Amino acid sequence: MALEKIRVSVGMNPPILLIDYSHQLTLNGTALVRVEAPSSMKSHAPIDLVTLINISQQSTSLPADASPTPTDGAPSSSRMDLLKTAMKFVIRQLAVDDRLAIVAFNDQVVKEHTTGILEISGGGRVAVERKVDGLVAKGGDGTAFKPSLEYAVKLLDDRADKKRVGFIVLISDCADTKFKWGDESIALTDPVRGLLHKYPVHAFGLGKSHDPAALHYIAKTSYGTYSSIADDHDGKNSNKIMEAFAVTVAGFKTVVAVDVCVNIWSSSLQVTRIDSGGYTRRGGSGGVLVGALYAGEAKDLVAHFSFRTGSWARGYHAALSGVTASATYRDAPGRQAASTDTCSAPLAVHVADSASPPTNPCTPHPAVLRQVVRLKVLDLVAGLLREFQALKEEAGTAAVHGAREEGDDRVLQAVAASWLRRKWREFKQSDESWRDAPRSFLDLGGVDGDVHAMVGALNQGLGVGCVYSWLSSCQMQRAASATGLPMPAAAETGLRFRTPAMDAMVREAHRQAAKEASVQDAGASVVVGKRAAELLDEINRRFELWCRLDHDLPSPRQQEEDGDDDKSRSLSAAVRGDISRARQYDIYMASDHAIKQWRSFLTSVEKTRSQDPEDK
Repeated sequence: MALEKIRVSVGMNPPILLIDYSHQLTLNGTALVRVEAPSSMKSHAPIDLVTLINISQQSTSLPADASPTPTDGAPSSSRMDLLKTAMKFVIRQLAVDDRLAIVAFNDQVVKEHTTGILEISGGGRVAVERKVDGLVAKGGDGTAFKPSLEYAVKLLDDRADKKRVGFIVLISDCADTKFKWGDESIALTDPVRGLLHKYPVHAFGLGKSHDPAALHYIAKTSYGTYSSIADDHDGKNSNKIMEAFAVTVAGFKTVVAVDVCVNIWSSSLQVTRIDSGGYTRRGGSGGVLVGALYAGEAKDLVAHFSFRTGSWARGYHAALSGVTASATYRDAPGRQAASTDTCSAPLAVHVADSASPPTNPCTPHPAVLRQVVRLKVLDLVAGLLREFQALKEEAGTAAVHGAREEGDDRVLQAVAASWLRRKWREFKQSDESWRDAPRSFLDLGGVDGDVHAMVGALNQGLGVGCVYSWLSSCQMQRAASATGLPMPAAAETGLRFRTPAMDAMVREAHRQAAKEASVQDAGASVVVGKRAAELLDEINRRFELWCRLDHDLPSPRQQEEDGDDDKSRSLSAAVRGDISRARQYDIYMASDHAIKQWRSFLTSVEKTRSQDPEDK
């Protein structure tokens, strides 16, 4: 049986228009156009994945909690260790017909840590894992994304077999020091724009030192997503990296269609505007290019229309043709010839006998209203981020090489939080769509919760990365990680666009993390036992030394047999007493020191174990 195809549907707002026969009016309305993929697929579409890993930042070699390595034998993980574990999880999820390339970079591609596109079948999986294991921090003259992106695009362009769907993943924990990314700094004719339009780039920013604005720009321009993987309050990001990778790779593995384009038109209405979030219009046809669709995904577009009423007879008027939409696409597995699905929603009109235009009795279409509000909130948040970037430039906190003074940055975040709180309050008081929600029995509490969570994150100085990540997820209507957002908003934001395959992959990531933690616990138990034996051995050696000294002194019986006088026997007894007291005191002090060492050791081990959220 053939796989269920991509479907397009249209919902009008409102479904019935009530107008007055005696007036000619220009009326406005909205329609929701949804394009969705089936929730399951029969076969996996093979992929070519190029992963770009920034190894220039020396922080990747430091412990994940940014603290020095313990000197008491307790294990410590670095951010590079966590990244390697997550990358090996990704490698093990790829199918035998997938291919993968690892590209390490600083200010240029680091060839000794870089591969071509390797087959996963045969020994390829092991070879790629070894390459990942060999990654080390290697400083260059700063950091530059452009050379590695050019390298990745060339790898994908030069493939002899282009049947596989190509994706790029960019991972960085620091800012680009060579190139400024953004519409205001990149000319329309700059070749870098064409570079980003070739393949989706999914960007991951680790920790606090990366530049979320640059990574978000790269992701959005290329139709990818940006995920902020922030450190926890104690400086760790543990298996958040693995979970974020799991969501993205699950999408790669379930591509149903590529080159998806949605066309919207009407023969009786004038389509005045199409709001599509992060998706753009294509050429003269005006179609909205959606790109790749994963199994279980849906994309909602809002079409605004207007029309002029005529001199119609009273009563029910024949339905207008309304809005029509079609989706053209190619099947991903073999990238076959283009397919199309079309849907049209009529607009029923009732002509009333009234001296004045009547109020329309129909409540707005809930799905239309929800998307209209979400798109308005996207504009509000995008405005906040523009304000933040302007504040940074005015305050001069964007120093050379993208470094920022953390204290000043926190002040600017607090200012941005105040701005967002005020704008959001004004929006809820004045926006008609927001006020219409209760009449349509539409609960917009999730949107309200997201905004309040972003205000809270900015007030806590958690960085704007989580805000950019939220923006990326909602613009592309695709799951992305925004780990800086306080719970439960972070979970709600991530889950909103997750597909069943993504949920399954995240569960597998958690199982793998638990398995890794169990192996680490076993290793820690060996370390604990070894340390305990060492401390006991130290006490035992001291006790043996005192026993040997005591043994070397003549006993009272031996002195009597040797004929020692009373004075000699009395002196020996006093010496033995002094030695006994000294021994007791020394053993006590050695035991006390061992106990303190033991407690300190256990504290450091527990701190290391707590890096795994499953243990918290």
